[in-house]
Amino acid sequence: MVMNKSKILKALLIAGLAMSIVGCTQTDGNTSSEVAPEPQVEQADSEKTELSWSVQPTLGLIKGDYYRTEERFRQGHTGVLEIVKNGDELVHVEFNELTRPNYYNRFYQNVPKRMSEYNFDMGEKKGAAWIQSVVQVEKQMLEEQRITGEFDMVSGASNSINQSMIPLAEKLLPSLDNPSGEKYYGIAEKIGGGLTARLQVVLRDKKIISVRYDEIFADSPEEIEDPNLKKFYRQSKYESVLYDEPSRIGFNVQMDALNDKVVETQDMLDLSELPAIDTTGNYASSGFTIRNNAWDNYLRLAEKLLEEMKADGNL
Repeated sequence: MVMNKSKILKALLIAGLAMSIVGCTQTDGNTSSEVAPEPQVEQADSEKTELSWSVQPTLGLIKGDYYRTEERFRQGHTGVLEIVKNGDELVHVEFNELTRPNYYNRFYQNVPKRMSEYNFDMGEKKGAAWIQSVVQVEKQMLEEQRITGEFDMVSGASNSINQSMIPLAEKLLPSLDNPSGEKYYGIAEKIGGGLTARLQVVLRDKKIISVRYDEIFADSPEEIEDPNLKKFYRQSKYESVLYDEPSRIGFNVQMDALNDKVVETQDMLDLSELPAIDTTGNYASSGFTIRNNAWDNYLRLAEKLLEEMKADGNL
């Protein structure tokens, strides 16, 4: 009986080890065998900091001809590649991907991967975060002044590069030899408290066609002053799924409304009738309680970009 029990225990241990190996060899959430990263709302800092990457944009001003393309790949994930070229020099390359709208994990349906919780959950389960290869390849593209060919990547985080980013780059490559007809102006500045403000504007024929404003949390909790916001490190207010906007209207909703208004009015400084712009509000009637101080940060950057665009004769 003792020998039988030992054999049984040994068999169970071997079976358990085999299951662990199978689990470790599954690919990331971008293939047909994808396993949805489960949202970890109360994830411990010690678990989150095992993998390292940065979501910080280049500080200062970036401008030039703007090239953009997007496409749905694989089961429906949408890849978006943006490139800015100033003269003959590539000055900005940024790739993002949205999960498919029918993603089987509802928490991550149609969610941008670059600065959301997705990276932490994927990193914990797969050993590599989606963004790790992305920023590594972007850096190589800028340093080597090329967007196609072979690139070094992080093991376990390469599917989106090979199946989405590189194909989009190959699609854009022929366009880079000619002016795009669109101008890009981007600016990023530290605003204190562990936040970086970022404003991106695209123009065509001296008309604003896109305005994107976001506030990005620092790469480590220690850099973020507000204890309630430390858990959002390496994320942004716009892309985070769990970030609660104090003014009680979604940050992404407010900034989408800003884009719509500016495109319609061509006035970057007129915030009238936008959500949460007043000092206080009645939540029952207006949907917000306090002014979103992001509007003040936005206006400071908007004034700087306006001055630059006018000086260049592009607005």
